[in-house]
Amino acid sequence: MKKDILLILLVLISYLAFGPMNTHAQNDTVFLDEILVSANRTDIIKTSINGNILEIGNPHDGGEMFINQIGFGIEKKGNYGMEPVIRGFKYSQLNVQFDGGTHTANACPNRMDPAISQISPEEIEKVEVIKGPYNVRFGASFGGVINIVSKRPDRKNKKLISGSFDGGYQSNGNNFYSNVFAQAVGKKLDFSINAGYKDYGNYESGSGQEIASSFTRWGYTVKAGANIKDNQRLQFTLRQSSARDVLYAGLPMDGDHDNSTIASLDYGISNLSKSLFSLKLKMFGSFVDHEMSNKRRPAYKFTHAVSPVQAQVYGGRAEIGINTGEKNILYAGLDYKKIAKQGYRDREVLINPCPPNQEFDPPKVFQDKTWQDSKKNDLGVFFENKYELNKLLMWLVGLRFDYVSYSINDPADDFEEQYNNDIQPDSRIDPTITTSLTWSFAEGMNLQWATARAMRSPDLSELFINHFNIGMDAYEYLGNPNLKTEVNYQTDIKLEKHWKDVTLFGDVFYSYINDYISAKLDTNIAKKYMACKPPKGTKVFTNIDKSFMTGFEAGADVNFLKNFTYSFGAAYTYAQNISWDEPLPEIPPFTINTYLAYKTNKIDTRIHVRIANEQNRVSTGFNESTTPGFAVTDFYIVYSPWKFLNINAAVTNIFNVNYVEHLSRAYKAMDTQSLYYEPGRSFNIGARFKF
Repeated sequence: MKKDILLILLVLISYLAFGPMNTHAQNDTVFLDEILVSANRTDIIKTSINGNILEIGNPHDGGEMFINQIGFGIEKKGNYGMEPVIRGFKYSQLNVQFDGGTHTANACPNRMDPAISQISPEEIEKVEVIKGPYNVRFGASFGGVINIVSKRPDRKNKKLISGSFDGGYQSNGNNFYSNVFAQAVGKKLDFSINAGYKDYGNYESGSGQEIASSFTRWGYTVKAGANIKDNQRLQFTLRQSSARDVLYAGLPMDGDHDNSTIASLDYGISNLSKSLFSLKLKMFGSFVDHEMSNKRRPAYKFTHAVSPVQAQVYGGRAEIGINTGEKNILYAGLDYKKIAKQGYRDREVLINPCPPNQEFDPPKVFQDKTWQDSKKNDLGVFFENKYELNKLLMWLVGLRFDYVSYSINDPADDFEEQYNNDIQPDSRIDPTITTSLTWSFAEGMNLQWATARAMRSPDLSELFINHFNIGMDAYEYLGNPNLKTEVNYQTDIKLEKHWKDVTLFGDVFYSYINDYISAKLDTNIAKKYMACKPPKGTKVFTNIDKSFMTGFEAGADVNFLKNFTYSFGAAYTYAQNISWDEPLPEIPPFTINTYLAYKTNKIDTRIHVRIANEQNRVSTGFNESTTPGFAVTDFYIVYSPWKFLNINAAVTNIFNVNYVEHLSRAYKAMDTQSLYYEPGRSFNIGARFKF
């Protein structure tokens, strides 16, 4: 790894010191952090969530901002650290990254701290989404890519120093939030800082039940950049955040603290020569220190449990863009990512929770190996070619190879015994190939067909977790070092039609998956902890030989009466485990998102309705429960009386509906046992001052 960093750094320094002198100057900024290119006809299968949408919805968590987006579901373990689900793909099936290639990883085996929790919504400029495995340039992509682009210095306002301050209050939970953004922009140099603080309490459901959901979070991001020449940019980014006393109603423990540091260094140059139009280099490192415990739970009187865990991610990427012909461009490069996880769970047993409930004096002390000091390395090489066949037809081809290796350096004795001391996974080479055709065959009409064969190697929890409650249920999960790589054969057909005031779109997809990784209950493997308590048996990660997902997203946007917009979108995924003849588990139900908006220079308001059908297609092998349908209505308004002031207000869940999301399960290990209900009605007010 040190050699890789030195090599990338040497190339970067060489170009800074001795870079080509005959470069073509350009007035545009050299963008270092974007995946998508707006108005590019190869990108219609990709979507973007811009900052204005985030501002009016005012989400408090990185995962929450996807809840009203078409084709998404949300997995919720607490009111902090929610995770997006695209169609039915989640966790490491999605490639979640910041600013075009910076990665982080959860240290908590229960995913209290998913990657998306390490960024605050207030610092996001936009979110770029690729639904499906149709990108090879920014890491392995199995079910989709989510690239979160953070705010960057803005030169449009011509001010040396500018920024904004946000603050607000939400009634349901007695929640307070604040955020400040400031930038200093010179001719060559720029600097920005974004910092925020949130203090959220327990909220009430629609029926008035108090839901354990409080948390405190602060964080900041610093960006320092230099436009070395008109066509060259160097940028350093440092992001730090800390969450404290986070309650997770859907998990058996709560978060005492979650500290993260993410740093990246980017360099970009354009127009090196007539044929070489871009070079981008990136190095990054991520460090997460997480601690969880059961000190707020009833079980604390029997056992004091605390689990300090850590995760590190190191890596980088290098990419060149080449004009290989008048109508052809090629991107080629390599990337590297190393994930390392360590940590234990320390238990001090005061009373045996199983009959005859023996008391221990002094207490018995145990240490459980959480991650078994495991590591994953991924070295990738990629090529993506775009060719304009004619004025109406664009062809894209992408090819990627990932060399993946693992290590487990501190295995538990019983884990080795379970697998007869054969616990070292084989290294593997995972090839991915994708291609797409995009027709612009009529004015305002585009048709795209995309297909891909993509692979996902198992993550560390699927391989090495050892009898921990890491799922949405009460079972212990056991990793399987013999897991095979998942293989996804997917295709999408998307049609868009734009008129002056009307836009229609529809996207149909089909995904056939070999060796899909899920967990299956094995009643022959006894629980390791609290064996006297239900449920019986252990869930073991396993490969499902044959499965598929299919579904659609469709919608329309209509502008009328000058300032009004009506939007309607629907999404559905049908997922089947062919080998076991049952549905795949944890798939979002059929969902409709619709809103009516009114927007002028001073007012931006909308009333939004989200309707989710009941989900009764559940996995019996996974022991999954059904959930009822619901409809939730929200009202948002942003009023700008002057250029320097925005006032935002909202009433969420107007009709105080008592409902649960399908991907949120029941309470765990608490005095109150119930479904994990969503917030009831809340009155929200906030303001943004610009300077």
